[in-house]
Amino acid sequence: MKIVMFIFSFFFLYNTYSQSLDLEKKDSLLFENYLPDLEITVSDAEFVKKWNRTKFYVKSVYDYARIASAMLSSYEDTLSDIQGEFAKKRYLSKCNKTLKNEFGNEIKEMSINRGVYLMKLIYRNTGLTAYDIIRKYRGGGTAFWFQALCMVSGQDLKREYLAEDDDVLIERAVNLIDTGKMAYYKRLPLTDQARKALKKAKRKKKRKNKN
Repeated sequence: MKIVMFIFSFFFLYNTYSQSLDLEKKDSLLFENYLPDLEITVSDAEFVKKWNRTKFYVKSVYDYARIASAMLSSYEDTLSDIQGEFAKKRYLSKCNKTLKNEFGNEIKEMSINRGVYLMKLIYRNTGLTAYDIIRKYRGGGTAFWFQALCMVSGQDLKREYLAEDDDVLIERAVNLIDTGKMAYYKRLPLTDQARKALKKAKRKKKRKNKN
């Protein structure tokens, strides 16, 4: 499995229907953190439903995004130091195997909606859209073909993460998790490579915060 095909499978996950969700009906955080600077144009009931839905998906993919983003960022750092196309291809082949070992069937069983949220969080963490990843690893022609295929199902591989606009609720949910105000579904790394990537990401974050 190519690295880009692995990422791309987040959008097309072998399921054509989203999983039924048992969303929370009550949320004490909703009105404590009502986003007063956000102009709400829907009824409170509709907003609560949307907020609960957003929280559910963010909590369910948060750790997957954290691990996948750390691994991708680590790969990018290493690739930048590798000289020669053949050497890069050999390294990418190793990365593909590692990603498959880390996530395997979990990604295949993930719903399309969860996959979309996952890709949004990966973009938030890495600054790379799915289209960017495909174009970089497989070329512009392949990226164009995948983009056309995605558009048929209503997805857009070029879609960016808009923290202050369309994705403001996702951003709010992530911030609640990051500050320890909302629990999420834990998913521990399975491979040594994933654990090393997470440690590397943690060190980079510390250095960034110091600066």
